[in-house]
Order: sequence, then structure tokens, then C-alpha cells
Amino acid sequence: MTTNNLLDSLSDFSKMFNEAMQCIEDESEKYWNNLPKNEQLKVFCAVSRRIFEGELKQKRSYRGVLYDVFQFGPEAYAPAQMSGYLSIHNAIVDTDYDKNLITAFCKKFNIENAEEKYLEFIL
Repeated sequence: MTTNNLLDSLSDFSKMFNEAMQCIEDESEKYWNNLPKNEQLKVFCAVSRRIFEGELKQKRSYRGVLYDVFQFGPEAYAPAQMSGYLSIHNAIVDTDYDKNLITAFCKKFNIENAEEKYLEFIL
């Protein structure tokens, strides 16, 4: 396969992927808009509970929330990503994670005063 053929194939794939994602978005928006407000609220609350459980309580990975909490399969990865969920997942920050990581690093490599070094680093 030549470079031009490969680029054409990638371009075709990109176009098909974007069209498929647009179709999924259009379908989900149509479904949402056809629900009465009380049903929209039920769906919103069910989704929010699952995100709360997976993200904040269990601190799962993106895949962990999709596959284990929501019980979706790999087919959910791209549509959820394209709907913005991966950005939401990445924006949720555990305020102690970095501190614990740096402290563990200092301890592992026998760097004294891990807490002091951490504070010095972030300030």
C-alpha cells in the first residue's frame, strides 16, 4: 500500500467514524428530547449515581466506570468518549493523589522529609 493509499484509507475511515459518531449523537439526542421531563430526570439521576459511584466512591478508570459500573462493553468506549465523558473523567481530580504519589516516591528512594519536599514542590 502506498502512502497516498494509506492516507486515503485513513481519511475514509475518519469520515466513516465521524459519521457514525454523529448518528449515535443524533439518535441519543432524539431519544432524550422525546422523553417527558420527569423521565429525563430519572435517567439523569440514574446516570449521575453511577458516575458518582464509579468516579468518586470507587475511583475507577474510564474503562472501569464504563465496563464495571455501567456494565457496558467495549462498544461504549468511543461513543462515551465522543459525548465528553472521557473529558469529564479526566477533569475529576483527587486532591490527595499527587501528594500521595510524590510522598511514596520519596519514601521509595529514601528521600528525607517527603512532606516538606512535596510542599516545597507545589508552592
